[in-house]
Amino acid sequence: MKNARFEQNNLLPSIGIAPNIGNMPTFDVNAVDWDELYRGEAVYAPGDPGWNIGEMQPEIAALHRQGRFESPILDSGCGVGLTSLKLAGHGYQVVGLDLSGSAIDKAQRAAAQLGLDAIFNTADLTADTGYHNYFNTVIDGLVFHCLPDELRESYVRSLAQALRPGGKFFALVFATEAFPPDAGFGPRPFTEQQLHSIVGRHLVIDEIRRARAWVNVPSQLPEGFEYRGVTIGSDGRAQLPAWLVSAHRSL
Repeated sequence: MKNARFEQNNLLPSIGIAPNIGNMPTFDVNAVDWDELYRGEAVYAPGDPGWNIGEMQPEIAALHRQGRFESPILDSGCGVGLTSLKLAGHGYQVVGLDLSGSAIDKAQRAAAQLGLDAIFNTADLTADTGYHNYFNTVIDGLVFHCLPDELRESYVRSLAQALRPGGKFFALVFATEAFPPDAGFGPRPFTEQQLHSIVGRHLVIDEIRRARAWVNVPSQLPEGFEYRGVTIGSDGRAQLPAWLVSAHRSL
């Protein structure tokens, strides 16, 4: 496996992403066609998904710099593979799984172009991933809040089963402060109490702390939808209120 060091926007040409162009997520979690969305054909979110910022989420990158990750790593809901490819470039053994075949195709092509050994496959992460007691680290970078409420429990259960005893789980998810109450569409954000309740039934929670999620500034928003608590950073990206969950599987 190569141990390359990638600069921030190295992965953009490989995956076909233009920096700071896209839409913040405004899909209906109960009806979204992920393949359509990743092909850029969704009328409600044309172009590239707004969470494809061309690098790891800064909160996730900080965990990497702190030495919190250990191979093998599962990038849960990997999308086009930005996190997987970055970590593989640093020498980690990484598996990226996603429900979208379109996203996985892009990730596989990028890995081949960059000469990286990251493994990408389609999988329903709310069911059996095919991995049991295998990973030392599971990373969820802005995926958990994309699930309908009724699938949250099975999602965490599936990931807990994929972890080895003592394995670590990290999730960056939108906080409720980022969206208007009772919004009919868009991601389904979490309160701290909800995260404690759902994650804590399957994993030992080490910490849940305030964080920020980076997304591309939207070119348009549906009528009546708004984002709250948004900060525009010096890089031109929007930063939304989020939670960073750190947990582990019991021994």
